[in-house]
Amino acid sequence: MMNQSLLGNESWLEGGDAENDLEAVGRMRSVLEKVQMYYVPVLVTLGTAGNLLSVLVFFCTKLRKLSSSYYLAALAASDTGFLATLFVAWLPIVNVPLFNKPVICQASIYLNSVCSFVSVWLVVTFTVERFIVVLYPLQRQAVCTVTRAKAVLAILAIVALLTYSPYLITSAPQLKADPLTNTTHEVCTLLDGYHDLASLLNSVDVMLTLVLPFVLIVALNSLICRTVWRLARIRRGMMLPPSEQQPAAGGGNCTGGSRLHRSRKLQSSGGSSCAVAMSAARQPRKRSPSSSAKVTEMLLVVSTVFIVLNLPSYVVRIWIYASPPSHNEHNNWQIILQHYFLVLFNTNFGINFVLYCVSGQNFRRALVSLFCRRSRRLTENTTVTVLSEFNRSISRRRTLTTKNGDWQNGEQHALTTYNHIGSHDTAN
Repeated sequence: MMNQSLLGNESWLEGGDAENDLEAVGRMRSVLEKVQMYYVPVLVTLGTAGNLLSVLVFFCTKLRKLSSSYYLAALAASDTGFLATLFVAWLPIVNVPLFNKPVICQASIYLNSVCSFVSVWLVVTFTVERFIVVLYPLQRQAVCTVTRAKAVLAILAIVALLTYSPYLITSAPQLKADPLTNTTHEVCTLLDGYHDLASLLNSVDVMLTLVLPFVLIVALNSLICRTVWRLARIRRGMMLPPSEQQPAAGGGNCTGGSRLHRSRKLQSSGGSSCAVAMSAARQPRKRSPSSSAKVTEMLLVVSTVFIVLNLPSYVVRIWIYASPPSHNEHNNWQIILQHYFLVLFNTNFGINFVLYCVSGQNFRRALVSLFCRRSRRLTENTTVTVLSEFNRSISRRRTLTTKNGDWQNGEQHALTTYNHIGSHDTAN
């Protein structure tokens, strides 16, 4: 993906295109260069700042007790690594060819692929966790733990580092000709002897970062949304007057019947939607169901936006690799579409902080508490400093008072002086 992320890192206009097609592609390239010139540094700067703030919120507030916070903090770190490689690949546009240097070229491509893989599967991981929380709430305490989250993160990191290790040898800086400027320059690109291996690696990458994650995320989100909607409908029905309540799908009523009947139904339901709804309704003031629902809503938004921003780029990518070599006349337009969709793809790695703030009420409260707590600490430190100075001032006064005698005599002398002054004022 890295060797297709910016315009300057691949050859354009290959094949026998007509002159008008060449001019059109040149105009489109000019527009894309301007977009990348200004958009990439803004995205990297704001995205990195947002990701760092996200890590602070997830690790320095009460959210650190949730296993999902570890997945989201790791996602922010992975996204930051991707943005760092994107910035390195952007530098040649401003005549800083750091990306086209040996070692940096291979390391950037490798880190880019690893971070992309980890980010994708972190989204899948917290989607699976939400699936368990919503559909199997009784298993939540045993399955969704911080220890298990740390183990999953370690496994993901190891798998990513091993899977994409061939990328360290398939690319290197090479001299390439630019047909538009009739010049040659060194660019980081695929080595000539590794086209077959690169094609195999690309197929594996598409399966691991598109097909499997897409199927899992869409299927799990559909089941989560269906369950949440059904539970919400049951809760609404339980709030209606008895005369307006409708029987449940199984012929029973979640709210009807005696208290004993409802208790037996809860025990025999085994975690069914009716039982979950009854349990939630009996304890409306309990914090955990409300908090869990808010986290579920936020993660649904994050995973859905992830699919929307990633899917177009991968579809065009599959189209490019699936096209036979004889279709060179369409190559340039495929690359143009790929670069436009890569703008969306890259945006996904810098937008999560905004999504958390918009859709996550718990995240907003934790973010505000993080800064308010720091402000309180500064205020408390200032107060302690002022009180310390005041105490030192009182101590100095007492020392001066007792310099020519003990404290008791000094105190009596001060009171005598005060009484004398008061009597003098009264006489006047």
